[in-house]
Amino acid sequence: MSDLQAFDNSVVKSPAVQQFWADFCVATRLDPATPYQAWYFGDTPALAHELVELVLNGPKRATAGLSEFNDQMPGVKPVAGGFSVLTEHDGTPRAVIRTTDLQRRPFSDVDAAFAWDEGEGDRTLPDWKDGHRSFFTRELSAVGRAFDESMTVDLERFELLYPFEAALRPIDCGPRLLPCLVPGALAASAMLQTRYYARDHGFGVFFEAGRMADIADFLGRYDAKRDGVWVVVDGGTVLGTIVIDGGASRDSAQAQLRWFIVADALRGRGWGRRMMRAAMDFATSRYARLRLGTFDALHAARHLYEEFGFRKVLERESSEWGPPVREQHWEWTR
Repeated sequence: MSDLQAFDNSVVKSPAVQQFWADFCVATRLDPATPYQAWYFGDTPALAHELVELVLNGPKRATAGLSEFNDQMPGVKPVAGGFSVLTEHDGTPRAVIRTTDLQRRPFSDVDAAFAWDEGEGDRTLPDWKDGHRSFFTRELSAVGRAFDESMTVDLERFELLYPFEAALRPIDCGPRLLPCLVPGALAASAMLQTRYYARDHGFGVFFEAGRMADIADFLGRYDAKRDGVWVVVDGGTVLGTIVIDGGASRDSAQAQLRWFIVADALRGRGWGRRMMRAAMDFATSRYARLRLGTFDALHAARHLYEEFGFRKVLERESSEWGPPVREQHWEWTR
C-alpha cells in the first residue's frame, strides 16, 4: 500500500510550525516537548484552506478519515487527547486543536450529530455522506479500490485552542468546553465567582482577594502533566471553569477539585455535569484521591459531587470568607 503515501497529509515540522507551537506552549505554560502532530485537511490546497477557515471562522469541530488509511499513516492517525497544528496545504501553520473524542464506526453508522459537528456544507447527514462518499471514493480509486459503506471511519471531535481570539469566539456551534489553560480564563473565573458569591451569599472583597491569591499561586506552579483546566467559552467570554490541582497537596496521589463555576446563562443546560465528567476523567486516571471544599447552600453542586462518587467527610461552621456558612469537605477515593 505504498501508494497511500500520496494521501499522507502530515507536514514537515518546519521552523514556522515549530515556532507556532512554541508560541502556544509559552502562552499556556505547556511543555514544548509535548507531542503534537502537524497536518492539513483534504487533498488539495483549496480544500485545505476552506476547511481550516471553517475551524477558525466557522462551526467545524470534527473531522473524519478512513480507518485503514490512518492506521498506515501515524503522522495523521488521530490520538485521543492529542494536540495538532493545523496548516495550509503548503505547511503554513494556522491553528492548534486538541482531540476530545475519538470513535471508529462503519461509514453507514455515522449519525446526524457528527455531521453537524463537522460543520461542512449544510451540516445534515445526507450532505455529509454525499461529500465524504465522494472524497473516500476518490482516495480509494487511486489505489485501485472501490468504496464500501461498511468501511470504518475514524470520527474525531476536537476543540480549537489557538489563536486564542478565535478559540474564545466559536461561531455557529454554541458554547465550547476548551481543555486548556487559556490566558485570562482563571482571572475571569475569579470574577464570575466573586459576583456570584457576593450576590447570592453575601461574600465580599475578602473572598475576592483570597480567590485571586489562590489562582495566582496555582498559575505560578501550574504543570500540565499533573494539573487540568477546562474553560467554557462563547462570544469572547468565559462562562465557566473547573480545575484539577495536582500540586495542592504534598501527596502525589491526591489532587484537589477547584474553581467549579458555571455562568447563570448556562445553568440548567447540563454544562456542570459535562465539566465534571471532563475533570473526573482526567483526575481518576492519575490520582487515587480527590478532595474539594464547598458549603451547604450550594445544592446543585452537591448533587453533582455525589453523582460522581464524592462523599462528605467534614462539616463545620466557618466565617473564613465573611458571612458564617456551613463549610463542607468532600472526598473521592479510588
